Amino acid sequence: MTAEDFKKVEKNTSSIDGFSKEELYNIAFFESVTNYYNWNWMREKLTNYEQYGIDDFIFVHFDVKDFKMVNELYGHVVGDNLLRRICEAMKNCEWSYFSCRCDNDNFAMMVKRMSREEIKTKLEQFFDNLSVLPEDPSYPIYFRCGVADINNVKDYRVIITDMAKLAQNLGNNANVTEIMFYTDEMKEEQIKGKVIKQEISRALSNNEFLVYYQPKYSPVTNSIVGAEALIRWNYMHKEIWGPGKFVPYLEKERAIDIIDRFVLEQVCIKLEEWKHLGKKLVPISVNLSKTHLYNPTIIQKILSIVDKYDVERRFIEFELTESSTYEDKAYMIKVMNELRNLGFLLSIDDFGTGYSSLNLLSTMPLTTLKIDKSFIDSIEESDGSKAKFILKDIFGMTKHLDITSVAEGVETENQKELIKQWGCDYIQGYYYSKPLPVAEFEKLLI
Repeated sequence: MTAEDFKKVEKNTSSIDGFSKEELYNIAFFESVTNYYNWNWMREKLTNYEQYGIDDFIFVHFDVKDFKMVNELYGHVVGDNLLRRICEAMKNCEWSYFSCRCDNDNFAMMVKRMSREEIKTKLEQFFDNLSVLPEDPSYPIYFRCGVADINNVKDYRVIITDMAKLAQNLGNNANVTEIMFYTDEMKEEQIKGKVIKQEISRALSNNEFLVYYQPKYSPVTNSIVGAEALIRWNYMHKEIWGPGKFVPYLEKERAIDIIDRFVLEQVCIKLEEWKHLGKKLVPISVNLSKTHLYNPTIIQKILSIVDKYDVERRFIEFELTESSTYEDKAYMIKVMNELRNLGFLLSIDDFGTGYSSLNLLSTMPLTTLKIDKSFIDSIEESDGSKAKFILKDIFGMTKHLDITSVAEGVETENQKELIKQWGCDYIQGYYYSKPLPVAEFEKLLI
């Protein structure tokens, strides 16, 4: 029996309070944009799937990456057409029992039991058929999909949707369609992230967070020209955690802006202190996460911290990560222009690891470009000639754009000398110094 057959069986034309039952049915179980089944309809199927002769199934939940950009670039008519094409494609899937549009650009399918390899192949083909906008064939469409392929569906029918959504939410790579299968480890990671988020308030009140400083040097004068502020967690005052142990969890929980503001305030406290002590002042870069950047009150929050300590804005550099995806690039650039107009410095980190580097360079009001460590590592390899040519051109480009270049991860004398010859302005890496506790960094400022 097909979905259309189910629809016919369930409809009844008797009247209730001025509405026919068919009209009430459509209001309850169809959504208006695509005229396709909604989440209320799917929820009933998930609860009562055995009544439809289904013993087992795989649950799929997916969305369209950067769907907001489709609406912004082409208008809501094109966006709505894309939603309708997705629904039509789901309707024509012979390997699907039921499907629906959940909300916005989120969709769900109950599909037939098959091997993991087979369902992955079918989903890849499904998404590939929808990967181009007919209105503009040059614009690619990418999807983020979570699959709950589990045994004993009957025992998990209540939470199987959460399993698929959890897997879906782990797909964060730009410019590629991702199909993620739920695992128990994902649930453990989610729980760990929530625990870490809950620990933040306690750790702040217990003075467990530390700010380390990794200096930046001029390869010409071998003198300090700046530093990057890096977070560390002295967990329970028993063990120093590097950022890799907690920052990714806070990013997923959208709580990383708390750390951003903490680091900024600690840097401002130190800059004020060093100024009164007559120490050398150099620009300190602090991270500006995507979550923080999209906060509508970000400018006010930053100014409230910086102005509280009367810090000259030219000594604060905000660092964005190039490999991050920014859904609303127009808003991102607007915020950056505001920060630049206020006198702050701006840098982009991990340059060369993403897909839109050159495009961003042409529009972002940058003062600094940080070249990713992977480029620096490759110049000493036997086949590193291409990397050398690229690096030379990058350094030359920064000169033309009046942007300061910083090479990350420099570890050897040979690396230092090569990029010095090619015109690199500053160096950050173990060749000069590892990240230092504030007391050790202060000694270098003398």
